[in-house]
Amino acid sequence: MLFRNRIPLLFLLALPLVFSSCLKNSNEVERTEAIELAELNELILKLEMKGFDVDTTVSGVYYIIHEPGEGPQVEPFDTITIGYEAYLTSGQLFDATQNWTPDGKWEFVYLQQQLIEGFNAGLAVMRKNSEVELIVPSSLAYGAYGLPPEVGPFETLIFGVKLYDLKPAGN
Repeated sequence: MLFRNRIPLLFLLALPLVFSSCLKNSNEVERTEAIELAELNELILKLEMKGFDVDTTVSGVYYIIHEPGEGPQVEPFDTITIGYEAYLTSGQLFDATQNWTPDGKWEFVYLQQQLIEGFNAGLAVMRKNSEVELIVPSSLAYGAYGLPPEVGPFETLIFGVKLYDLKPAGN
């Protein structure tokens, strides 16, 4: 796994949120964007209180740079090679490049793949050999409907991403 020593800290901070908001009973209120945003704000606050430098893209993706990498940031139509793991805030892994590529690396042309808006926005802050955690609100992912059965409605997603290679467009 790419981020085994980093992601669990994030989940330890989020667990009180998850367990308090996800317990099911007959009186439970449906998840709403307001509930998600309250949980997200609490998670970001806890991360900052633990000393993480949490930044935000213009579109609203939160990110933590663990390894800054080198060279230029990803630009439209660059060919990039990444590895990623995608988690729910409960800590459940729901997708990873190692599940569907033999070496756990995926090469593609940036903005030529149909990806969730928040993942694209997060990739734009990366450089070759960088490692980041992306915290993507549902409004930039699967929204009010989710992606059943893995992702529920109004569910924030967390991606651990490593950018292995970047070939500028036109090269």
